[in-house]
Amino acid sequence: MKKNNYSSKIKKFCNNNNIDFKSLKPIKNDASKRKYYRLSNYKKLSLLMDSSLEKNSIENFIRISNWLKSKGFSSPEIYIEDKGLGFLIIEDFKDSKYSTLFKKEKEKKKFYYRQAIKLLIILSNKKIPNFIRKYDYSILKYELDIYIKWGLNVKKNNKAIRDWDHIWSNLLNNISYKKKCVVLRDFHVDNIFYLKDRKNLEKIGLIDFQDSLVGHPAYDLASLLQDVRVFLALKEQINLYNYYRKHVKINKNEFEYAYLVLGTQRLFKIIGIFKKLAIKEGKVSYLKYLPRTKILIKQNLKNPIFFQLKLWLKKYGYL
Repeated sequence: MKKNNYSSKIKKFCNNNNIDFKSLKPIKNDASKRKYYRLSNYKKLSLLMDSSLEKNSIENFIRISNWLKSKGFSSPEIYIEDKGLGFLIIEDFKDSKYSTLFKKEKEKKKFYYRQAIKLLIILSNKKIPNFIRKYDYSILKYELDIYIKWGLNVKKNNKAIRDWDHIWSNLLNNISYKKKCVVLRDFHVDNIFYLKDRKNLEKIGLIDFQDSLVGHPAYDLASLLQDVRVFLALKEQINLYNYYRKHVKINKNEFEYAYLVLGTQRLFKIIGIFKKLAIKEGKVSYLKYLPRTKILIKQNLKNPIFFQLKLWLKKYGYL
């Protein structure tokens, strides 16, 4: 029944906009409930973005896309929008995403990473719009709870959860937020494109930014360099991290602390999300990224700031 209802919504949207429903070709979707289809015979290179199961994200996508464009960034053009049904027709960046380019042009990987880092530096200096929420402690804590619920079997151990909360409260609340910026949050190789026919900053195409928040600039850098989808050796991570630091005026210790804490928080969240997708929705393909995720966590945990967290993880069976 759900499948028929879902199909009828797409058909209705296509009929309303003179689009041949049969021309839609599904493409690989992300971990969200959104689905994407390539339009094979539309007047422009386009994708149909189906957000009918999470309509609230459409408004955010449109507003943030417009803001990014106004600041000189490349987000997909929006050709048709239907907030009621939950659909958009957007520009198709085709096969130019980083994860594809890294396979085709391995020798240029360093160049592409540096271009993405330059974008983050420029983004961090843009005036923050007033319609984007803060990436506050409550959201960071909620994301960590996903790991507790789905990633580690301590749900009935009240002491373990209290200790976990206390450890993370100390870690997160010691981050210095002297500098804040728009945080794209899902800034990784499947969401970044290199558009060779454009100039300067517009060469970097961005997608999946509808969940952007205002937070610490270290978050997106950690998202890029500690990406579970692609292997980036520790030496490469350090070199690119130092490239970022070289081009910004930051307090070295404060930034490194935020990078490690937010990066580690993000990695635990990823474990929880991927296990939830496997258990609840049968999307087991994401489990292949867990070994890489744990390698990255162990690398971070070598820093002494995580002494208490390491003890907790050993006690409850993670390490």
